[in-house]
Amino acid sequence: MALARMGGFARVHAMTRDQQIRKALELLAPPRHERAECQRDIEIALNMVERGAGAARPFQVAGSKKGKAGLRRYCAALRRLRIAYRTLDPAIRPWFSLAETAYVSGKPTVIDREISMAETFLAQRSSFPRRDASRNKVAVKVANHLLNWWGHRASVTRGGKWEKLAKILTGDRAIDLFDHLRGFKRRPGPRIEKLRGARAIVYRASRR
Repeated sequence: MALARMGGFARVHAMTRDQQIRKALELLAPPRHERAECQRDIEIALNMVERGAGAARPFQVAGSKKGKAGLRRYCAALRRLRIAYRTLDPAIRPWFSLAETAYVSGKPTVIDREISMAETFLAQRSSFPRRDASRNKVAVKVANHLLNWWGHRASVTRGGKWEKLAKILTGDRAIDLFDHLRGFKRRPGPRIEKLRGARAIVYRASRR
């Protein structure tokens, strides 16, 4: 049984990237002369899933017990630094780099901005120790685009092409993505179109 770390949790039945590409090619079944182009699209789709899941990672960590504890320590240290800086003699304060941004009229100091950002993260609800769903949601969305690019219908069906392809893009073919399919169908968001030109292929976002 293969194990991989993903989003702070162990992932079972993980696929390698080569396996994902091969299985996605089998499912999309492009004509032989378009196989290389299809593989490039699959690689683009896999990169989109990685970027989407990675963007959600900081918020997941910040909402965890460990993440909040670290943020509280950081925030407390910043407040101590702010007090120490303010108690410096005005004659020597300008020699320190914080003076560059410390007293611009009407602007918060660099320390104030850091404290504000830490407090914003701390204000988030604590996350429960469960597997992060962000990767699955992104994979469902990207699988929908990929099917459309290659002339397949994305139907909300258990075991259908959409769910199968989304599972491949997550790298875990044992997970249940049906609820994510239904959620995306209700609120699909922007569509990424693929436009073939004479010299290049263009991908652009458009409203549905």
